[in-house]
Amino acid sequence: MHKALRFTAFLIATAVAPAALAQPVPPAAAPLGLELGVSKCARLTHAQNHVNAGKAAWAGGDAIEVKHLERFNLPGLTRVIVNCDASDAVALITLTFDRPALDDVTKKLDARYESKRKTDPGAENGYAEWAAANGSIELLYGRDGKQFTTAYWAKGAKAKYFAYGGAQPTGPAPAPAAPAAKVPAPL
Repeated sequence: MHKALRFTAFLIATAVAPAALAQPVPPAAAPLGLELGVSKCARLTHAQNHVNAGKAAWAGGDAIEVKHLERFNLPGLTRVIVNCDASDAVALITLTFDRPALDDVTKKLDARYESKRKTDPGAENGYAEWAAANGSIELLYGRDGKQFTTAYWAKGAKAKYFAYGGAQPTGPAPAPAAPAAKVPAPL
């Protein structure tokens, strides 16, 4: 009898333990259907809807501006830039909105993603950050600005391409500049 009870308790404990330990995973970010770090920029080749905006030199790939934004049905959306890395994967997507859409966009991000930090609403410049399974989302705005930007970063891209908090790049040190040639002073 005791063995049967212990065995039943063991089965219940093993069935409940993994569920109790499992942490909720934030959803993956895929703004405008482009999954961060996975979608390839080559898929953005339809010239009617995309324009090459140059190079994303910091990431090693192209910068592509998305056109005809009305098709996404996002009120206030005025500009979208997709930055690609050297392997043609989406590294960063910036969406610029008109300021009246700020509350709506913030509420949607709060509802979908885990909030990491936010500045005080009365601050000179606003900043908020959310976590996604495949990266992070930042929202940036000036108190009196007419627009604001959301930046969708692929996992590891921000840390790889930008040094925050005074961290120094880990690459080789730049060569010292050659001394300037002496130029006679004007009379």
